Amino acid sequence: MKKTKMASKVKDLKRNLILDEACRYFEEVGFENVKMNDLAKNCGISVGQLYKLFSSKENVFHEYVRYQIRLFSKEIGERCIHVVSPKDRLLAYLELKFKIFKNKKKTLTDPVLGDPLFFSKLNTKNGDLTKPIFEFLRDEFEKLATLHNLPKDLDYQQVAYVFNSFSMGYIEYWLNSDEELEVDEKDILERFISGFIHK
Repeated sequence: MKKTKMASKVKDLKRNLILDEACRYFEEVGFENVKMNDLAKNCGISVGQLYKLFSSKENVFHEYVRYQIRLFSKEIGERCIHVVSPKDRLLAYLELKFKIFKNKKKTLTDPVLGDPLFFSKLNTKNGDLTKPIFEFLRDEFEKLATLHNLPKDLDYQQVAYVFNSFSMGYIEYWLNSDEELEVDEKDILERFISGFIHK
């Protein structure tokens, strides 16, 4: 039993190390250009070893997305450990989101990854990968409502999804223009609260 647990932990560690390298590789060359042979070479393992951990390129990519979401959830949790105000916690979310997207422009302009529906399809196929992030947003908007006399009858889960789409609009504009991603996160949050919640 202990050997099985240990083997499972070693396998998870290997997968995470490969996903770490896959993150860099996907972002460097784009998903369409990734070949399992090249990925294995970049990771310093054989193609056979890579296929023992991941059944296909698509499987590596699905795990890459899960890994990115886990890292985002972990980092937002760490950033908010000592942050009490829901407004400041939402601000921390926006700051982290824009920082990450800014660093991943190559990945986002990839024909596959750049398709806004891709992640929705991926979520539907593999369970809601982003559920913890939307739960975080929902909880913060509910706290905000209590503290600032915002409408109590809103569906704050829906508010979380609309807020995500609202902030994604800035990223989509940036991807489709020659502009730099220069945003004022406080202004974006205030616009959303006054425009959507105080409608």
